Amino acid sequence: MVRVGHAFNFCPWLLFQLFGMVTGTHQATLPCDMSKSGDEICADFCNYRCSFFNTSLGEDGGVRNVTLFRLTPSNVTGIRNKDTGDAFGDVTFYLSKKNLTQECARSPTTFGCFLDGDNLYGKFQVELSTQFGPYFECNPVNHGKNPIKPDWVDTRDFMCGQVCLTPTPDGCESFRPQPHKNSSDWGSFQCWCDGTARHNKTVGRELNPMSASSSWGGWGPDWWPPQCSLSYEEASDAVQKEGARCATGTAYRQVKAWSFESTAAMACDACSLDDECEGWATLDNVTANLFRGPVKPSSQDCIEGVKVRGSGSSWGGAGQVGGYWYSTPITAECRAGEAVGTDGCSWRVVSHIYKNASCIDRLVDAKIEAHGKACFDTCGQPLNRTSNCYVLCYKNTLLGDASFNITALTNEEVAAPWQRGFEDEDPAKGGCPTVLPAPCSGPQCGSLAGKLVDRV
Repeated sequence: MVRVGHAFNFCPWLLFQLFGMVTGTHQATLPCDMSKSGDEICADFCNYRCSFFNTSLGEDGGVRNVTLFRLTPSNVTGIRNKDTGDAFGDVTFYLSKKNLTQECARSPTTFGCFLDGDNLYGKFQVELSTQFGPYFECNPVNHGKNPIKPDWVDTRDFMCGQVCLTPTPDGCESFRPQPHKNSSDWGSFQCWCDGTARHNKTVGRELNPMSASSSWGGWGPDWWPPQCSLSYEEASDAVQKEGARCATGTAYRQVKAWSFESTAAMACDACSLDDECEGWATLDNVTANLFRGPVKPSSQDCIEGVKVRGSGSSWGGAGQVGGYWYSTPITAECRAGEAVGTDGCSWRVVSHIYKNASCIDRLVDAKIEAHGKACFDTCGQPLNRTSNCYVLCYKNTLLGDASFNITALTNEEVAAPWQRGFEDEDPAKGGCPTVLPAPCSGPQCGSLAGKLVDRV
């Protein structure tokens, strides 16, 4: 009886597997059990026993239409072998580039600066399977030797994969060689399905990694204002001396405010803009001295911050408005006329429009500049977007800055003008006109014939 019962439980599973082999479709209607080890989770995923979908978002592993966005050079269209984001995820991507503005102006070939030119935003309605897989990093192929200053012979030629920040003609690479490992990584999973190659047949998704990094509070105590905690540490840490309760040095400037939060924020802003400044200290919470030269420990009671060199570019949680990032590898795309699921395909574009990135981004900048006007007005050239003062005010407006009575904007307030730009054509109503990009050209265009690697 046991064997008969076992056979009845087994046969439907066997028929299901055979059906999948004949039709090329598979069903994994259970979310992966994230309490298991990385190897166990990936074994379940690779063998179609689970997928990375989120039931708390109402997902059930079925097919649905999702709106995705992509910031792209004007000569690169579509989402084949590309990364995209939902609205909040792509706003976060744009804001994450603000602290690269100066670097890209100085050195346009620096990694991450290929999107610093005349760009477009694409808005795509995508029909996709919510049986998500590992997120792929999709980047232009580097034909040079230096990953920091890549030689992108053809920015239309993208390669996708796990650990694929700096792909070369020989395949995916990153800044440092990394072995294939089934593991959690920035809110998503890396799974290498050597047998089934399922990782190549799914839409990848992850929480945008900026959100994960924004949980790091910085070098200083979490009760400091963010202008300080992100770039300064306490004297006892800086001079590595037990019992150091304060720091001292050559005082050259004093700032005054009305509370510890406003005083500390003002001191840290001023010190960050002065390369000779090494730290600050306050004895009374409403005045603070800035120090030049070596900072020394002191037994005096105070609150102090010592600059952490090399941390000035850290934006912490500034501009991290959440959202998801997606990857749509060409190996998972459905052929023209195919339904999602046919031969294991996972996505297809239903419709798309393009807008000039300069128009969309200007709407966000205008919101930030208006909200932080008190700070921007202190800059010699308030709207010089490559100046140290502008970049610092932009960051501090997103974080909130007590020294100017600026409260942090909510995620919704930051994203609203960006989303409005796609919803209307009229600039007078906060919209941006639709534009027609040049016809798609390059390695990711044309027929899928010969490009469907590992689709079985």
